Amino acid sequence: MAAGVYLAGAAEAEITPATGVPLLGPQAPSTGVHDDLFARALVLSDGHERVALVCLDLVGLDLRLADDIRDALRRRTGIRASFVNCSHTHSAPFTVPWSYQGWEDFERHWSAWRRDLVAAVTDAVAKAAADLRRASLSAGREPVRIGFNRRSAQSAGVVMQPNAEGPTVGWVDVLRVDVAGREPLAVLLSHAAHPVVVHGGSSLISADYPGYATAAVRERLGEGVQAMFAQGCGGNINAEPLRGGFEAAQQAGEALGEAAVRASAAAADIPPSPLRLSAARLALPLQDYPSVAACEDALDRARAALAAAQAGDGTATVRLWTLRDHVLCLEDLLAKARSGQTPQLRFEVGAVALGEHWGLLALTHEVFCEYQLWVEEVHPCRHNMVWAYTNGCESYIPTDESLALGPLGGYEAAASPVIAAGLCYRARLAPGVGIEQQVREGILEALDVDHGSPSGRGAG
Repeated sequence: MAAGVYLAGAAEAEITPATGVPLLGPQAPSTGVHDDLFARALVLSDGHERVALVCLDLVGLDLRLADDIRDALRRRTGIRASFVNCSHTHSAPFTVPWSYQGWEDFERHWSAWRRDLVAAVTDAVAKAAADLRRASLSAGREPVRIGFNRRSAQSAGVVMQPNAEGPTVGWVDVLRVDVAGREPLAVLLSHAAHPVVVHGGSSLISADYPGYATAAVRERLGEGVQAMFAQGCGGNINAEPLRGGFEAAQQAGEALGEAAVRASAAAADIPPSPLRLSAARLALPLQDYPSVAACEDALDRARAALAAAQAGDGTATVRLWTLRDHVLCLEDLLAKARSGQTPQLRFEVGAVALGEHWGLLALTHEVFCEYQLWVEEVHPCRHNMVWAYTNGCESYIPTDESLALGPLGGYEAAASPVIAAGLCYRARLAPGVGIEQQVREGILEALDVDHGSPSGRGAG
């Protein structure tokens, strides 16, 4: 192979589950399919090293399922580095260990679809790897915002509602892959915002706004172009309007897609460079379990609330589901508190770099946008892309400032045993104060940036 040449291949596979699969958004079985879900793969090579970039129209992956997919990819293709990102659409199955009822139902009754998912992703990557062609790469960015920070400080604590003054990631990043001159093979776009424009407003399976965004890119650049969406650090950003429905999701997606097309048209060439891979794995501390007495008290109150709702008239099904799930999560929390375990969370950082011209940083879990904004300051490449929800999702990764608020920290950062994401995810706990520095150090290690340097940008 001649030096200084990129190779690229792209492929996709449909991964839509059968009707009846439990959906995270409506917290109920699906009643049909509004639009199909896909696994899309892009394999890049410098002629020596290869990397697989995979985008799934799913809410996320538990760490075991993410490991199964990556192991299958290595065995089938020999590609040692793969980054499997999920768009985080809520109109998709419980492929993350969130809640109790939805996850247990999914684990118990949908194991065959899980196996099919591993096979479909593996097939797509293998197909892409078998069809590598000489390619040119370019990177672009365009301002766009389709959502708001969803954490609003109130006297009683942080509540989930649009906060126009809160931080967001106000752009879309694009990696464009061309073959045979300027013929586009693939356009990889990344933005940070929860796909919850549909959410609980429908029991139909859907990719939400990312599906409309990729469709808009294909409409403008050609149906033969593989358009791929990767979710950024949108852990505390909601696309708006929440539960706005399919028409609103289409409007948001098309606005994002048009911005991606503009970024693609103005993208800067990435000169042929060696493909470098690096990674860091951390064990982040979680908060201490509450006392057994505190868990028992919370469980008694939750059971009483559920019993009162069940005895009443007109209580919404979703409300009953939430109250019942709260009881089950607290029962599990109580068992864990009695066990005396010392909980930790596996956190991974992966990095890809093409010389000093373009880099991808990929993070596990639901990461707050402040981390992506900080990466902008320290990333050594001229163009960069940051993904969260990659290679596993089993917790939020808040900032220390939000975690320090304790029970007042709101949904994503509140301490157990209140109803919050920390209780809903498998560990039943939020991360502990102090993780922010560990996460930053892990990122700097993967980026090979001096820990004492305020910024790595422009190092070359």
